[in-house]
Amino acid sequence: MNTAAVQVFLVDDERDVTDGLTWLLDSVRIPSRAFSTAEDFLTEARKASGPACAVLDLRMAETSGLALQQRMLEEGLRFPLIFLSAHGDVPAAVRAIQQGAADFLEKPFNPQVFLEAINRLMQIARERYEQGLQETDLKGCLDKLSAREREVLDCLVEGRTSKETALMLDISPKTVDVHRANILHKMNVRSVGELQRLIGRLRGTKG
Repeated sequence: MNTAAVQVFLVDDERDVTDGLTWLLDSVRIPSRAFSTAEDFLTEARKASGPACAVLDLRMAETSGLALQQRMLEEGLRFPLIFLSAHGDVPAAVRAIQQGAADFLEKPFNPQVFLEAINRLMQIARERYEQGLQETDLKGCLDKLSAREREVLDCLVEGRTSKETALMLDISPKTVDVHRANILHKMNVRSVGELQRLIGRLRGTKG
């Protein structure tokens, strides 16, 4: 079971809100950091090196939570998010979810509901972080492949046989098999099927 520590950021320009949320999280031993402005939050969020998630107020004097969410996406800060709103703004809630928010809670909310939402958010943060590490490792393995091995790799991912690959690349089937063995070794996988799943997952995250 993954128990990586998750950084929980709270962003709301009402100090009493962040104080209350901080106290609630402290009561169940979940440490958090509170910010009253988007800029202060972004400064620290950019430094985050492990799994992280954030709770954003939908309407703040300086900027909206949706605008902040958009800036995070533009900067590659893909933290799972919960939005808080006292306004019951359904269109904004829909937009937030469409842009990747994990949840939307209307103030005032039940403390237990909030804690359950935070626990789900932290789990998503851990999963995303682990996925990011795996993708980084995979890209590192891909960088070890030669140009010819990358060509053979593409054929393997497409499900082509050694004979079909040989004809396409104008090399012998035996040479294809040698390249395939080298590819599996460099990519740290045991089978072509496992290789196909890894590459499919990596290419799927780019879409």
